[in-house]
Amino acid sequence: MAGKRGAAGATPATRRGGCARVRRGGIGVKPQRKGSALFRGHVRSEAVEIDAPIERAWDILTDFERYGEWNPFTPSVATDFKIGSPVELYVRMGPWRLKQVERIEAVEPPHLIAWSTTMGHRLLISALREQRLEAVGEGRCRYRTSDDFSGLLIPLVMLLFGGFVRRGFNDVARGLKARAEAGSAV
Repeated sequence: MAGKRGAAGATPATRRGGCARVRRGGIGVKPQRKGSALFRGHVRSEAVEIDAPIERAWDILTDFERYGEWNPFTPSVATDFKIGSPVELYVRMGPWRLKQVERIEAVEPPHLIAWSTTMGHRLLISALREQRLEAVGEGRCRYRTSDDFSGLLIPLVMLLFGGFVRRGFNDVARGLKARAEAGSAV
């Protein structure tokens, strides 16, 4: 698995800081700037503390071949972890199972993996997903994930799919916590 990971210190994904007002429940939408036709949206998971070392959580998070064993939201992912490479995802959005192809933006072991997508033209929908781990003490870490969206269709996307994405992200966080704390082989 180590050969599949990108080099440490890879260029981090561009942050879209200050782009979304986050409402209760981890979902928000607002115009990009006054008078702009573009909108921004943000979905984030609950931050979960994991009673396992950050390296263990990272190994589970980046072992895409075994995602189906613990990740109910994204049970199948394939990539080679190189910056710019495709990421093929199968995502469960309520009753639907969707295939998405995104691109690796950042790999910073054991802290960050990020990918992005543009659906149609970037003015319609673009998104940046980040999954972050941070050490919070001896043998403990914290996980959180977020997706920043922009484009003309974001209000509709957030209305139709925002709740599914938020629930899915929280399921990923809880699944990662359970898997890492169980100590099962990666």
